[in-house]
Amino acid sequence: MYIVIILLFIAFLVWMCAAITRAWNKGASRRRTGAEAQAARHGGQYVLEWDGPKAQGAADGEFGPLLVEIPKKSGGDAARFYERGLTVGGKRVAYAELKDAAFIPGSGGGITPAQKMRNSSVLWLYRKKGSTIGIRDMSYRFDRQTMEAIQTGLGFRPQA
Repeated sequence: MYIVIILLFIAFLVWMCAAITRAWNKGASRRRTGAEAQAARHGGQYVLEWDGPKAQGAADGEFGPLLVEIPKKSGGDAARFYERGLTVGGKRVAYAELKDAAFIPGSGGGITPAQKMRNSSVLWLYRKKGSTIGIRDMSYRFDRQTMEAIQTGLGFRPQA
């Protein structure tokens, strides 16, 4: 009797995990479709469509002109978004290597460092291969409008 209950519980957990994964993949697939449609409009190249003011800085030989620069709060480094790729924390990533981008607005605040981290805003850049890149408002000077514009400019439309 107990074995049947345990097996049913395990089956339920597997079913729940599969359902959550399917829901996430469905949303990511929709966002990826938008990025692929945008690439088709640009001759198959994944680019950042940027309507805002362009950052001052030198163009990159591989990624083209600098469009957006998000400085770190401390130190001289910055996250730089070029026409065809980005550089952040010593990593160089072409937009064609991204499978998803999602901006999660934070609620702000918190007393402990863990609470501040959990409540911070972050732009997640999910790569096809390699680690995910997170640009958090704890480390970088950015605003919600800029991060949403970057996500949308890459073709990954936020969920409505």
